[in-house]
Amino acid sequence: MKRTMFIYVLAVGAVLAATGFAQELKPITLPKPQMEGGKTVMQALAERKTTREFSDQALSPQMLSNLLWAAFGMNREKAERAGTGRTAPSGMNRQSVQLYVLLPEGVYLYDAQPHVLKPVAAGDIRPKAGPAPAAMAAVTIAYVADSDAGSAPVETGFIGQNVYLFSAAFGLNAWFRAGGVAELAGPLKLTEKQRVLYAQTVGYPVKK
Repeated sequence: MKRTMFIYVLAVGAVLAATGFAQELKPITLPKPQMEGGKTVMQALAERKTTREFSDQALSPQMLSNLLWAAFGMNREKAERAGTGRTAPSGMNRQSVQLYVLLPEGVYLYDAQPHVLKPVAAGDIRPKAGPAPAAMAAVTIAYVADSDAGSAPVETGFIGQNVYLFSAAFGLNAWFRAGGVAELAGPLKLTEKQRVLYAQTVGYPVKK
């Protein structure tokens, strides 16, 4: 009887883990981004490329912090337009693009001003974010905006290039794409007005 109960508990635990109810996600306060290190801008430009293969090695909290700050972090308290300044430009400084961060433990929304990850949903949805190589990579960023945010695709391009250059500077692979991202709306708990524009997967190269 005890053995049967033990097996049952394990089975229930596996189901809960698979459906994202195993544990409640908590906000992640990211380390302060490091402003030094990596290759020069010219070296990063020379080495920038799309690579569609990744190892399953996780990014350290510091590397994840640096990546997200480089992508669309706050780099000054006040911009020329109203609001704070960011590492990527946006039309009228509207900052209409949101970064949903897909990690093995769940989905988070990047909040740049406090530099934290806010929990959205528990569970690993990386396999839903693109072809098989993306499923094992350390992180996928889903770029989300309201459907009436006309300049959002252009703004996403700026952010995506930041991610590419950061990846080139620090020995990471990156892959920016549009295909199949619409299916993420449900797992990301988006409103009817929001849409996923693109996704970008980042991770360490496969060791040869």
